[in-house]
Amino acid sequence: MLTAMDVPAVAAGPWIALGAVLGALLLLAAGAIVLRLRSPAPPEPATPPTPDEPRDDLADFLAHPPGTRGVPADDGDGWVPLAPSAPPAPREEPAPGPTGARPVGVLAGLAVGALLLVGTAAALAAAQRSPAAAPDKPAATAAPSSASPSGDGVVARLAFDGVVLEEHAVGITAAYPELELTVDDEGRELARLRLPAANCLALAAPPEPGDPGCRAARTEYAELAAPGLRVDRDGDRLAVSGRFATYRRPPGAPAEPTRRTYEVSVTVAAAGGEDAGWRPAEGELRWEDQRAGTREDGAPSVLRADG
Repeated sequence: MLTAMDVPAVAAGPWIALGAVLGALLLLAAGAIVLRLRSPAPPEPATPPTPDEPRDDLADFLAHPPGTRGVPADDGDGWVPLAPSAPPAPREEPAPGPTGARPVGVLAGLAVGALLLVGTAAALAAAQRSPAAAPDKPAATAAPSSASPSGDGVVARLAFDGVVLEEHAVGITAAYPELELTVDDEGRELARLRLPAANCLALAAPPEPGDPGCRAARTEYAELAAPGLRVDRDGDRLAVSGRFATYRRPPGAPAEPTRRTYEVSVTVAAAGGEDAGWRPAEGELRWEDQRAGTREDGAPSVLRADG
């Protein structure tokens, strides 16, 4: 299909992704804080036992003079134990508590990741807002002549049914072409194309504009003159073809080229009598591989032949 038109949902894509990323980071940060609060605190270090109160050790000195092996005191039975006394049990050191989480390091890592993701999303959004490089334009899209036709000769004003400009994942962008053609007595030809557009939740373009399932989009315009415009006349029948390069008209600003071109072919013939002046006209539009006829309702399609 044709190059994409600007659709608000597409332009908002990077910002939606950025919001999702920031939401995920906030959830991760909240989870880290909750884990930190729920982790058990490290046990307090064991305090050494306080020394006993001072006591008189004269009795111990008399029972165990210096140079003698310490044996337990006689319990009164007259038996002295021959086995050596058991060594004292080693002192148990308290096991080190679990190392607590480091919330500062976790939050710092999350902040760095957030900055990287925000920068990436901003770069993507800026790239989508910036205009693409202009493609090479064929010779058929030459700018129209600065001299406007004088108004004498043949003038056709046609309004066509809808055509699909672009297909989206959900819905389409449709347009309802309107063409005005003038060929003066001096052979100068000028065609003006107007494309009122709409974003529609449909698979095909609705026949008439203003469908409830559509939302109006920005209108595109195009003007084409010879030699890019080709006009063949056979009595009251006209055949018009050419490749139209479109532009937009922002309020209070110069025209903006869309950098898109459309191959258009139109045939039109008078549907009324042979008198000079305005007569009803019928025509067919070929838009790329689509076809559309003149509208039955709404804007009329007319042809004027001044004799």
